[in-house]
Amino acid sequence: MVLILGALVLMAVDNRNAAALAPVRTIATMMVYPLLYSVDFPQRAYQRSSGFFSAQSQLSEENLVLKQEVQVYSAQQQDLNVVQAENQRLRAMLNAAPRDGYTFSMAEVLQVAQDPVRGLVTLNKGSRDGVKESQVVLDGNNIYGQVVTVTPFDSTVMQLIDREHSIPVQNQRTGERGLADGYGRGMPMEIKNLAALSTVKEGDVFISSGLGGLFPAGFQVAKVFRVEFKQGNMTILAMPLVDYEAVREVLLVWKKAGGEVDAR
Repeated sequence: MVLILGALVLMAVDNRNAAALAPVRTIATMMVYPLLYSVDFPQRAYQRSSGFFSAQSQLSEENLVLKQEVQVYSAQQQDLNVVQAENQRLRAMLNAAPRDGYTFSMAEVLQVAQDPVRGLVTLNKGSRDGVKESQVVLDGNNIYGQVVTVTPFDSTVMQLIDREHSIPVQNQRTGERGLADGYGRGMPMEIKNLAALSTVKEGDVFISSGLGGLFPAGFQVAKVFRVEFKQGNMTILAMPLVDYEAVREVLLVWKKAGGEVDAR
């Protein structure tokens, strides 16, 4: 305190005789500076710390905003990935399916019947999408089944493996015609009604024959894996070419009439 007062006195006298007291003034200033610095230190420390915490708070807020934006962009990217994957699957299925005379629309399998011997599934498209009873359903170039019931918002499809389903078929190699009957999920199909002198063999592929007018001709149905002869009777077992446990999207088929697409 004494040093401060002395410095003030010297400053007052300094106005009268500045040149003579210059060295004394310098020494007094050097002696008083630490005290002045210590007195001012809390204020400067507060300003610096408040600025630091303010900057940290601002950085935290900006970081939170950036994290939220990253989550939004991540969700949008996930949606884009799903759409791209669906488009790729649709292109693959359409490239496999014959296009002449037909038009297609993809549908998603929503539900599978719990009955192990039935092959019934529910699709996410119905009459408002133009779906009709007895409409053919494909998995690429393979026949998946046919629509059996329709509501405005969904439809039920009977797969070829259903125990109540039968489809006219033709041996792609020999041209022999018969019927392919289903026996339930996880079971092979049986090719029936072939000629007694049939030359069918393992590896033969049966396609839809087009007889009956329901299923278009030329679509793959099943591949023979066993030919048995018992007491003069021939049993032909074939595996469907659709992996019914794995397929999640199918193609609904509309046949063009006179060059135009049937109304949907």
